Amino acid sequence: MKIKLYLGLTLLLVTLVFSLQNSAVVDVKFHAWKFATSLALVMFATLGAGLIGGWAVSSARLLKNGGAKKRTTTP
Repeated sequence: MKIKLYLGLTLLLVTLVFSLQNSAVVDVKFHAWKFATSLALVMFATLGAGLIGGWAVSSARLLKNGGAKKRTTTP
């Protein structure tokens, strides 16, 4: 259990350092929208969108194949 705590704290520390080092303000342009935000926020939003997209594709594939894979046993 302690290893999960240490791993979580290490990940939190790395995320904090990453956010502090990438705090520069960048302009984001998307079609008619334009806004300024920190680079770290843009990168985290992109990561989140990728994770959600990957989860959606994976879930759709599982549903199309009939759920979890069926295991066959040989006698």
